[in-house]
Amino acid sequence: MLEHRGYQIRLSPTGLEWMAVVARPKQRPALIMALDRDAAIAKAYEWIDRQLASNKPSA
Repeated sequence: MLEHRGYQIRLSPTGLEWMAVVARPKQRPALIMALDRDAAIAKAYEWIDRQLASNKPSA
């Protein structure tokens, strides 16, 4: 399990792909698929950063 900016990332291989399950505690998880482990982690980090940017209040 990895953590990034308060989110947990759980990785697991699924046949020919990797799956990343991304969530904050007590939230519904997001499922991300990628061809390899590094790509799954990169996509998970990008998804988390987009979620945090979209939730940021504008000044």
